[in-house]
Amino acid sequence: MTTLRHYNYIILSLLLIALGFLLSSCGQQSVKTTSPDDAASNVVAGSSADVSSSDREAYRDGITALYNGELSTAERTFRGFIKQYPNLAGAYSNLALIALKQEKYDEAMKLVEKALSLNPAQAQAYNLRAQLNVQSGKIHEAKADYLKAVELKPDYVNAQYNLALLYDIYLQDIPLALKHYNIYMSLLKQPDESVKEWINHLKGSLNNA
Repeated sequence: MTTLRHYNYIILSLLLIALGFLLSSCGQQSVKTTSPDDAASNVVAGSSADVSSSDREAYRDGITALYNGELSTAERTFRGFIKQYPNLAGAYSNLALIALKQEKYDEAMKLVEKALSLNPAQAQAYNLRAQLNVQSGKIHEAKADYLKAVELKPDYVNAQYNLALLYDIYLQDIPLALKHYNIYMSLLKQPDESVKEWINHLKGSLNNA
């Protein structure tokens, strides 16, 4: 029975990793903020530039293109913003996200570092850099970045999830994983049933330890 339970745990862990990469993609999209409206309102974050209302609309269109997977359109938009507003941290973060989606990891890291140099308080950039650190196996650096992201923005849903996943899969710290899974669940408008089931499984594994 112990062997079977261990085998089932491995299978569930692999399934969670697959789910994690899917949600990590969502988490990285949060680098551009949680919605097109939020992104437009934060367009001048980390910059003293006076962005016109028409440019804000163009920025929102770039966000929409990014959400829709139209990466070439989104990239043209944000590169145009950088030329006009070179201190716009959000544009660099969005370009970093695009580079990550294209698996250009070195480029993505350079862009996200630029975003953080312009705006060290951008939670989304820390969330993105953490995921880049996971890609390169720098797990403890990733943990520090996720912790910074949720420190700056405690209601950052995707960062809370990603931090829980890191504690769960990579660091094997189940109590802290449960803590952040529960925070993640508390922030959702609709419950995530797959994560709810996984939480129950983790609680059971602790009770049986």
